[in-house]
Amino acid sequence: MLEPQRILFIRRDNIGDLVCTTPLFAAVRARFPKAYIALLANTYCAPVVAGNPDLDRVYVYAKAKHLPPRRRLAAYWDRVRLVRELRARRFDHVVLAAASYYARGLEFAQWLPTARVIGFASDDGKRRGLDVALARDKRPRHEVEDLFQLLAPFGITGKPPSLQLRAEPTHRDQVRAAIHAALGEVQPVAVHISARHPSNRWHADGYQGLIRALIAQGHVVLLLWSPGESGSATHPGDDALAQQIVDGVADPRLLALPTARLETLVAALEASLGAVLSDGGAMHVAAALGKPLVCLFGDSDPARWHPWQCPHIVLQPASRCVRDLSLSAVLTAARNQMPSPAAKPGGTS
Repeated sequence: MLEPQRILFIRRDNIGDLVCTTPLFAAVRARFPKAYIALLANTYCAPVVAGNPDLDRVYVYAKAKHLPPRRRLAAYWDRVRLVRELRARRFDHVVLAAASYYARGLEFAQWLPTARVIGFASDDGKRRGLDVALARDKRPRHEVEDLFQLLAPFGITGKPPSLQLRAEPTHRDQVRAAIHAALGEVQPVAVHISARHPSNRWHADGYQGLIRALIAQGHVVLLLWSPGESGSATHPGDDALAQQIVDGVADPRLLALPTARLETLVAALEASLGAVLSDGGAMHVAAALGKPLVCLFGDSDPARWHPWQCPHIVLQPASRCVRDLSLSAVLTAARNQMPSPAAKPGGTS
């Protein structure tokens, strides 16, 4: 069994992927309380682990595609400095936190010669760059359960703990003040409309009908989305869809809140009673906050990606395209899942 003193997790992917990795940090901290535990993540996703009690340090780098062209050269120099800093820390173990052979994680791990690199071999047996290559159990599992197998070399097995996430205090206060000013003291239901995959996107008519029905039931509603134009090359957004929904509902009990920063999204979901949203990063953030959820799934596997250890209802049409979900199906799920609109937004999950 390995005994880590300085361990680095590498997770360079999307928001939901990183949230699903947080149980690993908690399990390693519980097993090795004196170990130095760090994470390497990109700047876009790193806010979901801000303040994580199980991490001593979060190292961040900027993906070039997330930056305007004029800043990309500087980002590469920043990455060189980051590699030097990681080498100076002299990690003894690196865990490539992905549920398959993780070539992108190895791009960093190869620069850390003192570390034993742990990761999954590919399905065809590829293991280049790995000191401890694990064969992934191919039984149907949740992403969290697959990732948890990476801790077996440290003697850590069993059921993974819950996801870990907390809102940043300044953004928490700002979001709750905005909700209180616009909607009063009733805790809102969040409706998040953005989805990276086209098959996970619903339509304006559906969202408008859902919001009207929630308001008729006594709820107030918080509309959340990724701001920007849909055709943006760096950060596609849903400003046009959001405006169409707001114009169609035209009700002061709806607060539209674009989430230009991930910290704002986390704080908004934390302040909400529950949420209706598509499969994606926001769904896993809400799951980590323990919110009751109605989840719209398109062409992705709910068995693998459903919210981990939180109350939820999954809706997936036979076509595997969210646009084909009926308003009545979403409304029924929301009525069954959302608590009474009595709690105040100052409460926590």
